[in-house]
Amino acid sequence: MEHSEIYQETVSAKTSDGWELHMYHYLPAGKNVARFPVILCHGLAGNKNSCDFGQPGTPEWERYSLAAYLSQQHTDNGAVFDVWVPELRGGGQPTFNPRQHPERYRWTVDDYIDKDVPAIIRQVQEWHKENKHDTPPVFWVGKSMGGMIAYAYGETKEGQKNLKGVVTLGSPVVFGKTNLLLEFLTRVTPRNVSIPIRITELLERSGDLTSHFRGMGVNLENVDPEVLQTYLRVGLSNVLSSKVLSQFSLFFKHMTFCRYPRYPWMYDTIGRIPGMKKVFTPYSYTENLHRFTAPLLAIAGGLDKMAPKTDMQYVKDHVGSTDVTYLEFSKEAGYRADYGHLDLNLGLHAHEEVYPKIYDWLVQQSKTSP
Repeated sequence: MEHSEIYQETVSAKTSDGWELHMYHYLPAGKNVARFPVILCHGLAGNKNSCDFGQPGTPEWERYSLAAYLSQQHTDNGAVFDVWVPELRGGGQPTFNPRQHPERYRWTVDDYIDKDVPAIIRQVQEWHKENKHDTPPVFWVGKSMGGMIAYAYGETKEGQKNLKGVVTLGSPVVFGKTNLLLEFLTRVTPRNVSIPIRITELLERSGDLTSHFRGMGVNLENVDPEVLQTYLRVGLSNVLSSKVLSQFSLFFKHMTFCRYPRYPWMYDTIGRIPGMKKVFTPYSYTENLHRFTAPLLAIAGGLDKMAPKTDMQYVKDHVGSTDVTYLEFSKEAGYRADYGHLDLNLGLHAHEEVYPKIYDWLVQQSKTSP
């Protein structure tokens, strides 16, 4: 990677319910700047290290950070992007101390969709309006849950207007295989109350859980052990509402990506009974996936146990988009490894195999009209 200087600033986006979302902003280091900004969003319990691993300017940042890859120039006159890396509520230094304000830690995945995503996009567009005199639609690149919330936001009129294109990495909307890791996490968190939790603390307390996470989350042959160890220490430090895990347990139990039900116990017990479904079944993002119409690049890992390729193929076949590209990173598809869930960002070959595909797709989409 060739670059002379890294231009970074930190800003915040304020949600409608008072959270200040921390955002890392990498100004493009080059003259050929793409018009449309790129937002890189982490997944469940993650933080900026999901898509922006390492300290800016270090060799590990240059090798593993997707933010670095997109904002820094690779070839003479090659396009570069204005890149934003937000942290969803509970990330970084949370606005509300969980010990002093536990009542603030009652959010669900729906709050990410309804409040965090709009606040993030609004902040990016306001910055462009102030500095570029333009309010363009944005590219959203989401890892795991970060892509799931983009599907859901993209089903809304606001999302259809504001999303120039979406890239998802291991982001399902159906759950064909039981996710044993999330199943375990939901069992150790209470369902009838909402409490703040840290995944890193759960991992520190349980060697078995850490071992299970390694086995489920990565292809151990395709990651640097030191990088994985560092990520487990610094990449899952967000404070999380336990209701988010409860909602994920509903996804797996009912095989659908849906809003948090008003009466979760009723949904579990009689929500599937004919005649009762309309009363207790919440809005399903999965069933309304046809409302998502943005151009889509859906990326799957050949050995992803958290988002199996069959679940990712469902996304490809059911979105309402007319422009859909599906890529599977596996040996069978001609790549150097069968990628696991975290490998898509932290894999030994992600910089040479995954990132160029994302970059090329974004460049191509940037050439089309809004």
